[in-house]
Amino acid sequence: MASDIICIQEHWLYEFQKQVLGPVLPNMDMHIRCRDTNEEIDNFKLPRGKGGVAIAWLNHLTPSVQEIQSGNNRIIEVELKSPFYLFIICVYIYTNNSGDSYLEYTECLDIISSIFSTYSATHRMIIAGDFNGTLKPSRKYNKHDRLIQAFVQEMSLKQSYTDKSTFLHHSGLSCSQIDYILDNTTSSIISSYKTHDRCPSNSSSHVPVSAKIEVKAKVK
Repeated sequence: MASDIICIQEHWLYEFQKQVLGPVLPNMDMHIRCRDTNEEIDNFKLPRGKGGVAIAWLNHLTPSVQEIQSGNNRIIEVELKSPFYLFIICVYIYTNNSGDSYLEYTECLDIISSIFSTYSATHRMIIAGDFNGTLKPSRKYNKHDRLIQAFVQEMSLKQSYTDKSTFLHHSGLSCSQIDYILDNTTSSIISSYKTHDRCPSNSSSHVPVSAKIEVKAKVK
């Protein structure tokens, strides 16, 4: 699957390790945040990496890409200058597995809402990633579903519909749809939205989601 821009969630890298993404994504530049980007962790007996987000783009697009410094280690953004300004947000929002997850999830949505307040009047906005909440009918056991559904409605975000699951538990006992590419334009700039099938080389419990976006960007 060849892509001009890739949004990555859960790369599990620390700051001192993030250069390893370079050989994995050749001919791409990237904006990366790690678990310890804003809070340094002693690398002596480090715990297993977790979280982390990144946006990668083909390096001929670099003259049109501006890295944005707002967000946190779960929310990262770039601006793409084209005939219109395009703002891309990559997110990995908290899972529903702790007593504090409702508050943590709400805090992430507040950060994204602040970004929208700053840029949505002048930019077309795309938000992509692992929302750990579904836009399908709410699940009684998951308190995040109603939060993300209310947020999507409040921000006037549009989803290209598919019925396929994007998360398949390794046990094979459950699956859900929690990964999305959303935009806020009156006439959507997203086309060819696709939830990909599992393949033997994919060891993740998630499958990729892709879309085509028609823009003209300055290249080098």
